[in-house]
Amino acid sequence: MNAVSKDDHSNILRLHGLPSGVKPEHISKFFHGLSPSLIFVLPSLPSVIKDWDAKQDFDTNNGMAVKRHSSDFRVFVKFQSAPVANAAMERMGEPMGFDKDSNVCSKSEITGAAIALSSVPKHVANFLQKHMAIHARKGQALAQTMKHVEKQLGSVVDMLWAMATKKLKLSFILHTPRRLQNLQPLMEQNYVPSIKSDYERLIKLYNKLIDQHEKLELDSSILLTHTFDPSCLEDSTHRITHAVSNWILDEISLNGRLIKEARFNFDSC
Repeated sequence: MNAVSKDDHSNILRLHGLPSGVKPEHISKFFHGLSPSLIFVLPSLPSVIKDWDAKQDFDTNNGMAVKRHSSDFRVFVKFQSAPVANAAMERMGEPMGFDKDSNVCSKSEITGAAIALSSVPKHVANFLQKHMAIHARKGQALAQTMKHVEKQLGSVVDMLWAMATKKLKLSFILHTPRRLQNLQPLMEQNYVPSIKSDYERLIKLYNKLIDQHEKLELDSSILLTHTFDPSCLEDSTHRITHAVSNWILDEISLNGRLIKEARFNFDSC
């Protein structure tokens, strides 16, 4: 994450350069005494996000002694308060342990890998936790948990990142990820069209959104797109699918109003 002003520090930190196969137990042990209340990872998007991801990759092909996850492996830790998170920042550069039998490091004398930490702005922290977080599972590598949930989500992952790109105004180093290029119209800002071609494009987008929501309900089932019991949101797949469904519905409603306003303007000319 880019530098965050002290007043905007949240109670969530991002972890960088984690050793391969990292589990929530490794992270909890690293922050021993600070009692992290939640560990989560975001669905994958193999692209460098400006001001989010380290430009230097931590991958294993650079001759590092310890195999590490790449910079687009986005893991976060939540603490009880922002002051506690600030105290956790003091552990920047300290080594995090890993399983000795996991083939993370071939040198027996190395027992940990120094990691980096960064603060997360409050509005970003709130959005990630509410809409994007895949909660860690006890005893399971975070990468494995992520892949399991992503398999359940399917195409929802790309729509989720399209939503995040728009809501958080994300930008990417080099170019927009190929996975999101077909969703580019969904990531553009909403406005009342003033010319006929923009009006017609908005109608196409409106119809596409309706089709996408219908497909989402068919692919994911109505039980995931609509929440009847708040406790269901504790399940990462359910919560993320529900968030994407609500976003698409909001976009349909907003674009519908813009179409009506534009139609009135064109009819009155």
